[in-house]
Amino acid sequence: MNLRKIRLILILTLIPEVLVLAFFVFSRTQSPPAAGRALTEKLEIPRPAIVAHRGASYLAPEETRAAYLLARDLGADYLEGDVQRTRDGALVLVHDDTLERTSNVAQVFPGRETHTVDTFTLAELSRLDFGSWFNEKNKDRARDRFKGLKIVTVEELIEIAESGNQSPGLYLETKSPERYPGIETELVNLLKRKGWLGERKCGPDLLPGDSSARKVATAGCGKSKVIFQSFSADSIKKLLELAPNVARVLLVDQEMEKKQGWNGIVADAVRMDAHLGPVGYLGWSWYTGPAHRAGRIVHIYTINSSWQLWLLSQLGADGFFTDRSELALEFFGRITKPDVETLFSKLVF
Repeated sequence: MNLRKIRLILILTLIPEVLVLAFFVFSRTQSPPAAGRALTEKLEIPRPAIVAHRGASYLAPEETRAAYLLARDLGADYLEGDVQRTRDGALVLVHDDTLERTSNVAQVFPGRETHTVDTFTLAELSRLDFGSWFNEKNKDRARDRFKGLKIVTVEELIEIAESGNQSPGLYLETKSPERYPGIETELVNLLKRKGWLGERKCGPDLLPGDSSARKVATAGCGKSKVIFQSFSADSIKKLLELAPNVARVLLVDQEMEKKQGWNGIVADAVRMDAHLGPVGYLGWSWYTGPAHRAGRIVHIYTINSSWQLWLLSQLGADGFFTDRSELALEFFGRITKPDVETLFSKLVF
């Protein structure tokens, strides 16, 4: 092989490495990995924030007691949930507008499987099984104890967050708020009654019976123990009026970004004094950078793998909505590899 061919091979071999290096150099000029640290410290929000998306929803049925208890005991910073309202005024946690995906509504209420959550009373919803679907869909993670799991109200979620050895915060979304006029007021009033919108006293940072081990999660005791979120700008504005001292996050999907442009979304967030929760596809540094320069923190959804956590951290993300709290907490060195079986054996749900 002559010298010219050797040089060509070397150049071709180095091109990918040079391009990767150039990408990260460019990304750091747009949004250094720690660009949002001062913002999160001011708000007393952990960084990176680990937000248990619908609870520990990879390991247990989403938005059920099992998922929230496990996320709490793992040490997730926030327990995340989608707030909707029943026909008789109860605030419950359900992601979808309808119930057929995550319950046996078709068997219990034939013909009503496509009816929206607000057409059911709490008593009716309490008859449904919100756990068995998970066993059918995820054979490798199925548990007999999931059968018959009931719907969770916001009050019950508060009780879960307040019990146990950890002190997680609450990350609550007003879901389809246009269907529920006044739900922002009801949610704020409930949180006030429960003592979550003023100073909240928590137990010691040390775990009971251990003079050295500290709690993994303490967000529930800080300035930002509650964070509101919504895809609805109108709902965010109402929450700003009702609870101006509570952090708010405007959720952003790709369709919103296409229609409005990222700079327009950031400008709107500034006007609403809201932070940003973009889908993972909008987690590049040329999105996080402008947000940080505008004084906005960035929590990205829904991130469930180690390589995504690493990459988006390098690109400036301040936190992550994740179905896999156990993976994210271990990845960032907050916990050692969790013994999920032991945790489950101690939970009462």
